[in-house]
Amino acid sequence: MPAAEKRRQEQENLKASRIQHIIECTFNLFAEKGIESITMNEIASEAEIGVASLYRYFVTKEDLAIECAIYAWKMEEEIFSDIFSSPDYEDLSGYEQIKILLSIFPRVMTTQGNFFRFVYYFDSFVKKQSLSPERLNKYEITIDALKSIVMKALDKGKADGSISYSKLSNSAIANATKDEMYFTIMHSLFALAQKLSLSGEMLYMDKAVPPEKQVELLINIVLNSLQA
Repeated sequence: MPAAEKRRQEQENLKASRIQHIIECTFNLFAEKGIESITMNEIASEAEIGVASLYRYFVTKEDLAIECAIYAWKMEEEIFSDIFSSPDYEDLSGYEQIKILLSIFPRVMTTQGNFFRFVYYFDSFVKKQSLSPERLNKYEITIDALKSIVMKALDKGKADGSISYSKLSNSAIANATKDEMYFTIMHSLFALAQKLSLSGEMLYMDKAVPPEKQVELLINIVLNSLQA
């Protein structure tokens, strides 16, 4: 490799490393303190760089928040992908695949509290800043990666007969489309995990049922609804 090309590659690698460092530091800061109140000066301080350097990489806080959101979802996608890519996964029925994928939630909830807190703050930030869907396109594509894994399992379950909610007497469930089932299942689990991660045992009543038990019960309710 020519010296000039090698130097250019080293500079690109250094830039990518700095950007990744900024995103990781900012993600943790946003997850702990929210997005609205954090300034670019505070982010620069957290990442131990000059604020002018920060603006060279990210023109606005909105741009940085979106990149943090993409980073957050890619971390979660890796957890699901570890299961999805295992040698035995493809041999399971669609129902068993869904069961395994949903079983990840209790572990994620207890180990990835920052993720749920960050997404809560990010959703609120997006709403307040009125960010357009076009600006969030890259973020949406990242989320869709998880959707495709779950949807594929739902398809397989319907094909192999292990998932048959269309035969249930409850018409709302029986007539639900695949998209409706996916978003209802995932949003319900996500909202519960997010609520528990954000508030924890804020009130005495919160101590009545352990968080993990609540998630486990919801998962079993969902799984029962997938079989006639």
